[in-house]
Amino acid sequence: MDTLRDRLILVVGLARSGCAAGALLRRQGARVIGVDDAPLDTVEARWAAEHISELAATAYDELFTGGDWDFLSARLPDAVVLSPGVPLDHPRVAALNEQVPVLGELEWGARFFSGTMIAVTGTNGKSTTTELVAHLVRATGQRAMALGNVGRPFCQHADTLDTDTVVVLEVSSFQLETIRDFRPQVGAVLNLAPDHLDRYPSLQAYYDTKGRLARILPPTGTFVTWTGCPEACAWRPTARRSLFGDRDRGAEVFYEDACLRIDREGEARALIDVASLPLQTRPNLLNAAAAVACLLPLQPDLDALAEGLRSFEGLAHRQQLVGRLDDVRFVNDSKATNVHAVCACLDGYPDDVVLIAGGRGKGEDYSPLAEVLESVNAVVVIGEEGPAIAEALAGRVPVEAADSLDSAVARAAQLAQPRGTVLLSPACASFDMFRNYGERGRAFAEAAHRLGAITIDGRATTGSRSEGDTP
Repeated sequence: MDTLRDRLILVVGLARSGCAAGALLRRQGARVIGVDDAPLDTVEARWAAEHISELAATAYDELFTGGDWDFLSARLPDAVVLSPGVPLDHPRVAALNEQVPVLGELEWGARFFSGTMIAVTGTNGKSTTTELVAHLVRATGQRAMALGNVGRPFCQHADTLDTDTVVVLEVSSFQLETIRDFRPQVGAVLNLAPDHLDRYPSLQAYYDTKGRLARILPPTGTFVTWTGCPEACAWRPTARRSLFGDRDRGAEVFYEDACLRIDREGEARALIDVASLPLQTRPNLLNAAAAVACLLPLQPDLDALAEGLRSFEGLAHRQQLVGRLDDVRFVNDSKATNVHAVCACLDGYPDDVVLIAGGRGKGEDYSPLAEVLESVNAVVVIGEEGPAIAEALAGRVPVEAADSLDSAVARAAQLAQPRGTVLLSPACASFDMFRNYGERGRAFAEAAHRLGAITIDGRATTGSRSEGDTP
């Protein structure tokens, strides 16, 4: 394909997705300039920390860092690739947007792949559902890759994949801001709750951005959402709508009599017993139902789907048991970077819990946490938002402050004796103390192990490929 031959493309934001986009565009013949407001040493340190220095070396013909945009005086680019972490209202980007197309890495990836795409967004559960859908596709005997906001950019693989590969994309609201011709065959909005109000001017603006996925689906496509999400259920996309959740509200995929079932022309077909699912918390049951709903348009073998559900182990940093010290359990839910995620995690939690929460805020109200503390005996707060969370929970449960995650884990372990759960479920981003939620989760597991906890799941101590706490 030579449509980009000799085109000048500007990549703004030189993290993982920017490097992947730049590398793809250069493979397709474009001349690529990379720009980042951070100084070069900071950018190179980021590449080293994310293990993408080799990828970055293939991505750009020229680099301009530290706020140097003077090169624009010589020639305007033919298009701009905007990394998810850079807002559209960045002054330089906003000025360019009036003159040339400003598109995201996701959009560019889709232009070089002609196979089946399934896109998954929502406030919570995106990564688990994305990986589960890909796992289920593979269980049916097809090739599949989970890409996008899971830490594997679409552009890194788009032009090398066979058309019979099913690409399952985790899509963030930041990525949805910069799509234009992206047309997946299936698009899922799992849920909506307040998040990233530090980026969006209002909650409605955040929801509207998520809603772009429903609006761009083709009439032959399928829009999947949860019956418990009234905002998304109210949308009327041109695509066929498929619901999961409550059968009485029209769900095709639902739980009944301790079994995951599928509605087939008014008859409920049993797919798998809940007892056979390895992940049985309420959020994970909804993720499983969502994943099945995403795949029904592909008419999969249902027995193979059931077997895939049985064999899925879940992801690191999402309600992950990482250690045990005598009868005290350590659970890493570092990916819970907003209030809704923590509330969902705690809903029906079976154990006595000591909760560790806090980090960098996103403009959220923490008062809903006070309504889900039935299983929580104490809270240890950390980070920039620790005081605000403590204030929201005052009088509802004992709250203590810690000056580091290490000290928080040590204190929580004491409070959880003789038998309880130390749960890291922060309700906040990690950037005040860590590079991303993965690093925070690994630090939590390592702190537990230093106390003498036996390792349960070693994935929490492996490297994370996530760029950060994207929505």
